[in-house]
Amino acid sequence: MTRTPERKLAAILSADVVGYSRLMAEDEAETVRTVTAYRESVTLLVEQHRGRVVDSPGDELLAEFPTATDALEAATEIQRVIGARNVAVPRDREMEFRIGVHLGEVRVEGERIYGDGVNIAARIRVLAEPGGVCISGNVYDLVHTKLDVGFEDLGEQSVKNIPEPVHVYRVRTEMAGQAPQPAPSRGRIALWAGTPLVAVVITLAGWWALAPVTPAPGPVEVASELSVPGFGGRPAIAVLAFDNLSGDPEQEYFADGIAEDLITRLSLWRSFPVIARNSSFVYKGQAVDVKRVRDELGVRYIVEGSVRRAGDRVRISAQLIDSTTGHHVWAHTYDRDLADVFALQDEISALIAASMMGEMERAEGEQARRRDPESLEAWELYQRAMWHYHRFTAADSERARAILEQALELDPYFAAAYGRISAIHYWNIALGWSDSPEHSLQEVLRNARRSVDLDPRDPVGQTWLAGGLSLAGEGESMRTAARRAVELNPSSTEALTFFGWTLAGSGRPDEAISVCQQSLRLDPHGSFAWLNFDVLAFSYVVAGRYADAIEAARRLGEMRTDYLWGYLYLAASFAGLERPDEARQTLEEALRVQPDLSVDLIRGALAFGDRDVVERFIASLRQAGLEG
Repeated sequence: MTRTPERKLAAILSADVVGYSRLMAEDEAETVRTVTAYRESVTLLVEQHRGRVVDSPGDELLAEFPTATDALEAATEIQRVIGARNVAVPRDREMEFRIGVHLGEVRVEGERIYGDGVNIAARIRVLAEPGGVCISGNVYDLVHTKLDVGFEDLGEQSVKNIPEPVHVYRVRTEMAGQAPQPAPSRGRIALWAGTPLVAVVITLAGWWALAPVTPAPGPVEVASELSVPGFGGRPAIAVLAFDNLSGDPEQEYFADGIAEDLITRLSLWRSFPVIARNSSFVYKGQAVDVKRVRDELGVRYIVEGSVRRAGDRVRISAQLIDSTTGHHVWAHTYDRDLADVFALQDEISALIAASMMGEMERAEGEQARRRDPESLEAWELYQRAMWHYHRFTAADSERARAILEQALELDPYFAAAYGRISAIHYWNIALGWSDSPEHSLQEVLRNARRSVDLDPRDPVGQTWLAGGLSLAGEGESMRTAARRAVELNPSSTEALTFFGWTLAGSGRPDEAISVCQQSLRLDPHGSFAWLNFDVLAFSYVVAGRYADAIEAARRLGEMRTDYLWGYLYLAASFAGLERPDEARQTLEEALRVQPDLSVDLIRGALAFGDRDVVERFIASLRQAGLEG
């Protein structure tokens, strides 16, 4: 059977290097070296704008973005950096770019994209001036009220190999806030349209001809806006180099390694933009003024830390500062034995990242909750929704879903918002809040798949896709999604817990227990701690460790009273320990919570699991008195 190609809507950015042929003719090897050296920095910029480098054959590059706003913000920021000559190359090797942005349908084949969406972006690009950006009319319709740039209307353009004319606008950053200017004469347009293309298609990824490969001698000043340009209003975070307080210069590498690992781990959350090491480390060795860092890097949150070694012990301190107030949002000190340096570095950076991200999300949720809803942008609405989401009540769940729908009206490509709506429908089923579990399951899967399509690197969508697949009984696909979520963010307690659930259901309880314990170490007091004890109790039952299962189930019951599965784990464990009276009494409590409890219901809930695992669990419940 021939498979129908997948199609999707995407914002496409295409760019070419002006005079690239001349540079290649003058010094081919040096030109190739220059472009290659910049690539790592460009890739970071693309990802900071939620973009993905699609292709870069030879001297061509192409990038896609989930929204037109992301693509245009990236384009204007790249041209700003280039125009400021913030590139560490000789003057005679400097490059200028022309950029085109279009929103259109593309065909997806593996990691590549094709179709008119790509072709139109490339044709629009040629109408841009050196150092300039042109966009299609459909991009203009979506962004002209959102970004502080001006637009010049170039009118309808007939472009090569595209049958219908394309309405094109030129972006004018010097005309910020102005209405589009009238279109120029057709004669001028026709002249531009006939200009030969410079044979380079660059998308955000190949470009790191934008930022210097080596750190600049000092921080570059940007507007003091508390959010780096291009992040859709999301506040950014800078991790400064940790101080080495050991009095031993050889420990410098360890202090730097902690901060570098923390930058990497925070970036995996994709919730807050994280400033690159080359920018945040320029303050190393200086007396840090929080206000100065805020103004120069445009960040709201700043992380400072220190490392002190004494013999075989090391003390690592970290603190998170809100730069708008100077107040500490979070601070913690870790004392450890210095046995395996690299394992310790990995452990500490994971602990700090998980704790810190939870605090930042709570702080942002509180800020958004106190503000007028009419003034909130999509990301702020998402944070307000998360405040309700983590309360785990039916009313808060519904309120969170409604707020997330508002966020999607403002930004229909907001992947994490779709992921959270999927999660809400999952909990509506799992906690008995849904009037129609069948419909809710469809919504779990639909929203999770939409999230994954929009941002395959966001663990939120993958986590709740795993949740939906577990309810649908698709065990193998669930395990794949859960494993992928953990790969994307090994510090996500949600992802770890669902991965543990898949392992327990697959008859691998010891691995599941290890994963849950790791999750609890990362965030022992977070809103998902109860879910860890849920999976931990089930894992102990599967392993036949009934005393441990009872302890975990009781901890679960303290956090969520009248939770059906807590009673089931207890009943199965008491039966396994041959304590029939306690097993029967506990099962009666489960029937009080859910009077229609039956073997078929339990089989359905555990349909993703290994058959022997499920049947042994049911056999224990039959011993406790479950009928049917």
